[in-house]
Amino acid sequence: MNKYKVVSVVLALTLIILSSVFLYSMSNPYVPEISVTEVRFAYQFGFHYGQHIIIDHFNLLQKYSNGTAIGIFQKISGGTAINEAFVAGSLEFGSMGIAPAIKGVDQQIGTKILLSMGSKEHELWTWREDIQSIADIKRGDKVGVVKLGSIEQAGLIKAFGDLGRTKEEADAVSVFFTHPDAFQLMEEKQIDCAFTGVPYTIQYANAVEVNPEGETKSKYHMVTCDTEIWGTPLPGSSLIGRVEFCEEHPELLSAVMTAWFKATEYIINNPQEASKIIGLVYEYEPDEAWDLWLLKNRLGQPCLMWNPTFGLSAVEDIAAIMHKLDLIQKTLTFEDMLFAETKGLIGK
Repeated sequence: MNKYKVVSVVLALTLIILSSVFLYSMSNPYVPEISVTEVRFAYQFGFHYGQHIIIDHFNLLQKYSNGTAIGIFQKISGGTAINEAFVAGSLEFGSMGIAPAIKGVDQQIGTKILLSMGSKEHELWTWREDIQSIADIKRGDKVGVVKLGSIEQAGLIKAFGDLGRTKEEADAVSVFFTHPDAFQLMEEKQIDCAFTGVPYTIQYANAVEVNPEGETKSKYHMVTCDTEIWGTPLPGSSLIGRVEFCEEHPELLSAVMTAWFKATEYIINNPQEASKIIGLVYEYEPDEAWDLWLLKNRLGQPCLMWNPTFGLSAVEDIAAIMHKLDLIQKTLTFEDMLFAETKGLIGK
C-alpha cells in the first residue's frame, strides 16, 4: 500500500470518528450539573398553614426556582419551638402566629416576617351561662390561652387592660393547654373558657346537650373574638424567614414568595380541592375538611380568608401593644419586623 492510500485511509477513519463524536454530542448534549439547595420549612397544625401544604404538594418551590431548590416541610408544634429551631439553624422558613413572630424579632433570633396566610379568627368559647363577656371572668376562673406568649394570651391581657384590669389579673386566670386538651377539659368543666380557632371551632359550635326539660341546646357559646379584642382582624399566621439565608440567596427568597402567591391563588380558585389536599395532611375526610373550610365567625365572616399581606399593616400597632403589656422588651418598627420586600407589598 503506497503512502497516498495510507493517508486516504487515515483521513477516512478520522472523518468517521469525528462524525461519531458529533452525532453522540448532538444526541447527548452536555448539561451542566445544577446545584440544588434544600430549603427547610416548618408549620403547625391548622388549615391556615395551607400554603405550605400546597407548595409541597405541587413542588412549587422547585418550579419557581427553576430547579435550584426543593422544599423540605415538617410540622412542629408551637411558635416557640419553631423559633428555637431557627436559633439552632435548623430552618430557613417557618409559620407561626403573629405574637411569637414579633417576639422572635424582639429576642433578636435573626428572623423577620415575610408574608401572611390571611385571616384566621381566634375565638373565646365557654360553657358557663354567666360568662357573656370578658368582664364576667373573675379571679379563680380558668381561661385556656394555648401557650405562653401566644396571641391568645396577649389578647386576654389586652382585653383585661381595656377594662381597667391588670396584666397580673389576666395572668392569674390564664392556663396553658393545647387546643385538643382544652376542649377535653371544657367537656369535663375543669376550665371555664378557652380560646380556639379553625379547625377546633367546629367542636364547640356543634356540641349540644339536653337540659332537664328534655330540650336540646348548644353546649357552648362564643364570648368574643380577635377582631373585637384588637379592633382589627389579625394575620392568621405569618411566614417567617431567616434573614441571613434570605440575604445570601435573594433568588430563593423571590422563589419562595412567588410559590406562596401561587399557592394562595390556587387555594382561592380551587377551594374544595384545596380543602381536600390540606385536610388529607391532617387526616380529615374530604367532606369533613370542606365543612371546616366553610365555617364562619360570630361576625358572619369566613373563619379562613386567604391573602398574603393580610393584617401585616397592623404589626407595628400589635407590637406596640405587646410592648405596653411587657410581652416584648423593645419598641419595634416595620423596618425591624418586616423584610424590605414585604414592606413594598403592604396595601396592594
